[in-house]
Amino acid sequence: MRMLLLKAWRDIKSRKGQFLSLAALVSIGIMSYVAFITGYLDLKASLDRANSELRFASFNTRVVSAPESVARRIAALPGVDAVEARLVVDTGLDMPDGGQVTARVVGIPLDRTPSVNRLVMQEGRLPKPRERNAVVLNKKFTNETGIGVGDTLDVHTGAQTKTRLRIVGIGSSPEYFYPIRAKGEIPSPGEFAVFFMEQRQAGALFGRSGGVNDVAVLISSSADLDRVIDDVEAKLDPFVVLESVPQADQPSNFGLQEEVEQNRAMADFMPGLVLVISSLSLFIALSRLVQSQRGEIGLMKALGYTDVQVLGHYLAFSLIIAVGGSILGILLGIWAAVGIADLYVTLLGIPLLTTHVYPLVLLNAVLMSSIACVLAGIVPAWAAVRIPPAKAMHSDPNLAVKGGGRIPIVERLFGWAMPRSFTFRIPLRNVFRARRRSLYTVVGIAFAMVLTVATWSMFDAVDFMMTKVFQDTEKWDIVAAYEGRFGSDRVVEVSRWKGVDRVDPALTLPVELSKNGVEHTAMLTAMAPTAAFHGFDITDGEESERTLSSGEMVMAEAVAKKLGVTVGDTVKVKSPYMKERQTLTVGAISDETLGGPVFVSVDVGRVLTNTSRNEYNVLYIFSSGGREERIKEELYDLPGATQVQVKDTLLEKLMSLMEFATTFGAIMLAFGFAMAAAVIYNTFTANILERTREIATMRTIGEENGRLAVMVTIENVLLALAAVPLGVWLGLRASDALYASFSTEAYSFKSVIYPQSIAWIVGINLLVLLVSEIPPVRRIFRLDLAEATKVME
Repeated sequence: MRMLLLKAWRDIKSRKGQFLSLAALVSIGIMSYVAFITGYLDLKASLDRANSELRFASFNTRVVSAPESVARRIAALPGVDAVEARLVVDTGLDMPDGGQVTARVVGIPLDRTPSVNRLVMQEGRLPKPRERNAVVLNKKFTNETGIGVGDTLDVHTGAQTKTRLRIVGIGSSPEYFYPIRAKGEIPSPGEFAVFFMEQRQAGALFGRSGGVNDVAVLISSSADLDRVIDDVEAKLDPFVVLESVPQADQPSNFGLQEEVEQNRAMADFMPGLVLVISSLSLFIALSRLVQSQRGEIGLMKALGYTDVQVLGHYLAFSLIIAVGGSILGILLGIWAAVGIADLYVTLLGIPLLTTHVYPLVLLNAVLMSSIACVLAGIVPAWAAVRIPPAKAMHSDPNLAVKGGGRIPIVERLFGWAMPRSFTFRIPLRNVFRARRRSLYTVVGIAFAMVLTVATWSMFDAVDFMMTKVFQDTEKWDIVAAYEGRFGSDRVVEVSRWKGVDRVDPALTLPVELSKNGVEHTAMLTAMAPTAAFHGFDITDGEESERTLSSGEMVMAEAVAKKLGVTVGDTVKVKSPYMKERQTLTVGAISDETLGGPVFVSVDVGRVLTNTSRNEYNVLYIFSSGGREERIKEELYDLPGATQVQVKDTLLEKLMSLMEFATTFGAIMLAFGFAMAAAVIYNTFTANILERTREIATMRTIGEENGRLAVMVTIENVLLALAAVPLGVWLGLRASDALYASFSTEAYSFKSVIYPQSIAWIVGINLLVLLVSEIPPVRRIFRLDLAEATKVME
């Protein structure tokens, strides 16, 4: 057995490039597994810790207005562990650069520690009781804008009225680790500031002293969430309950959980894909190694080595690759996990993030690589065992070029259009004559392309999504949201402003949709059927204008799927302004990339709000003349403004937000091309080693090295081009699987790859091919011709 181990070591040394490339493939898979799983576990554990220590509310109930004393009545309800009644107001904020963004002012008690949604201070201090206009700013906004302790900002507190706030501290609350105004909303860096100030100060600031509009409730561990929500809503019913938002649907928490699940999806997808590619490459490499060592296998058996010993000898290659790749992958994975944790701190603003090394993850990594490599090696190793000694001592007839006298059908059909030089014709004929070698090469290159296609598709999918959302779906130039409802007079006023071409008003309100025992909280938009601010992509039913005019609803595809409804079905709609549920018919289903919106006509909106006139709380504005920023300022000056966004500015900030995704994608793309290089190098090295005698014979009869190199290159390029369709198809199927795991109620991803991207992928892979050829070709050219042309029979 000692001699077999020595032989294995010598085989590895003689093919060290191949074995190192295979170990590198395994290490990439293990590194991605360790990094993503560790990142997922760290992020999930950190969120659970932060939510527990800071007593994150089990749910929030919003009302129009209620007295602070309502908290005592809710605290007495069974199952309620703690409650905070607060004033939460959205308004406009003037930035130092002259721009305006949305601010949310959250009232907190200063004479005691909040019993729900506590603050963790990261800089500065809390305001002192009765300290005028002193606030704590959310940490994420500080990271995005650089505004910090000691700075002052003007917040809009009424029509044409502003108050200067002084920042005395920087902190975070579990409600706003990842500040988002609404579930499914795309976060816009530097566009949403959250201020925490004394409850009484907040009431005085906005003329709502003694009043609250948000009740945060923490329930006991044994309580039933739905029952407690019903009890709280019953207590708050006299104050007009707008909606109750469970912790799972709370915007910040929902966004963070999306990140957690996407990390888990990557942890499930990426290592598996890499290990499949690695296993296939290892299978091909060992299969070809066994075939090239038939004589040695026969000699081993003739010398008395048992089948078990021969089997163990070839499985040893798999285990060596698995162990070597695992060790390197684990070390790189632990290092990458620390980098992922740092990115989470910056991007997601989690203040209590902790990192760990998980022994079970490392053990799973070793088991995964070992099982994958052994499964890849067992078939070639078993094939070596089954070769009879006498047959093995002869060269493998399959390695000979078959059909030497036949011209391939491709050449017979299209030979007239091909170069007549033998430098081209011989490689073309070799492709069809050495069919097994060609098949191995095509499959190897196709799988080498999978990760590069899947990763590049991420860039194209995001670009496609952005184009669809901001050109085809959201057609407005400026959108303004207001706290209270208003009539047509404001619409007429804004439409007369300079630079305003058109104004489409709408009413948005939270509703609860129910069907087949399934309930879904959605944001409903009531609009004129002829409004142009939203582009619909109707997948089933009548066009949007006809559907809305008939009093039916246009529903997002994701919502329809969740409720299990199709066109023509009815849905129960619960509005905060009506006691009874209304029944509406689904008239059309629309493919919505972002969120799960539901649309109805303004006439239906009047019914759901129980009013006799058209009322709105959102203005969608079409503008010209480059006055968008000026119009934005004027919109913020109108009473009750909570958010105003200019689409072009929003798009610019979103692109800056994509820098993280771009960086991540670039890293994944680098991994993809590194894998492609390893697979292609391994495949072509085996190709050329199998042809040692053939090439050496051609050199012996006087063929020039340069011409031989060109012929080998042409053959490899032909095989690579043949692999492109299969590689692109496999890559897109891998993208489909990945995006299916990413898509949620808030986002809908689809695999997309542009033709120019395919051209880049093919071009880069061909470049990798040419570089990968150099070491094996040089090795062939340095062969001892007399030794290489010997034939063992």
